[in-house]
Amino acid sequence: MYVIKILKQYVQRDAVEIAAQFTLLTLLFAHVGNAFTRPFILLLAGMGVLLPQGYRLPKLWLALCFFTSFRVFYEWPMADNHAYLLALWCLVLSISCFSQSTIRILANNARILIGLIFLLASVQKISAPDYLDGTFFRYLFLADNRFEDFVVLFGNVSYEQLDHAKELLNHYQFSSFSTEKNIVPDSSEFKFLVSFSTWWNLLDQIAVACCFLAPANSFLYKKRDFSLLIFCITTYAVAPVPGFGWLLVSMGLAQCVNNNKIRVAYMCSFFIILFYYEVLVWGILVDFL
Repeated sequence: MYVIKILKQYVQRDAVEIAAQFTLLTLLFAHVGNAFTRPFILLLAGMGVLLPQGYRLPKLWLALCFFTSFRVFYEWPMADNHAYLLALWCLVLSISCFSQSTIRILANNARILIGLIFLLASVQKISAPDYLDGTFFRYLFLADNRFEDFVVLFGNVSYEQLDHAKELLNHYQFSSFSTEKNIVPDSSEFKFLVSFSTWWNLLDQIAVACCFLAPANSFLYKKRDFSLLIFCITTYAVAPVPGFGWLLVSMGLAQCVNNNKIRVAYMCSFFIILFYYEVLVWGILVDFL
């Protein structure tokens, strides 16, 4: 009961405080930056969490914007997608802290950024033939060790087959992958998993984009939080990139101004993603089954 009471008190705080604090947690939990910038990011994020009203310091967010942007330029053009978004979000937080209309600025920018992120991601997938034909997920499931347990559990594929596929992939260019039948496991379960992952990922992202970019008070607009929560809970159960998920949750909290129940759902999803990352759920299920 005491925990519930504390939670009820916390969700009644303004959206800026909640979104900023969860962004700071993201910077602490996720491995953001390289060997040069990571110590500074950790120090600044820790100061933001520990200092009274530290999350409202514009200079702190400007400094975080600088170091997260440095990460993008240092790794250019191979920086992860969420590296760009994180630097931009820190800039939005710093600008909003200078303004008297902090909540409105932060909420509008968070909603628009989320909508544009998913819109551009959807357009990229639709325009890429090697995504729509399933090549992307076939290659990802076979070549990336982080998906091994998931593929073994749902794709009726053995670890030995995956190891063999990795060896064969070393001898072929990506362009010839889709035509090299010996590489790809031919189980119907694996083919279904690839097809389902391809279309679920695309349609889910289109749904989030439409909901967040829809006119205010429309039916789709009212479903925006539900669409983003579904995306985070399902996608990051499989994809081991929690930093991106935590950032999306923080931005979702920023644009969720007056709905305490949705805020609680976002907070829970933050820790659900942390659970996915720390507990190898698919590996446990493979061992159990």
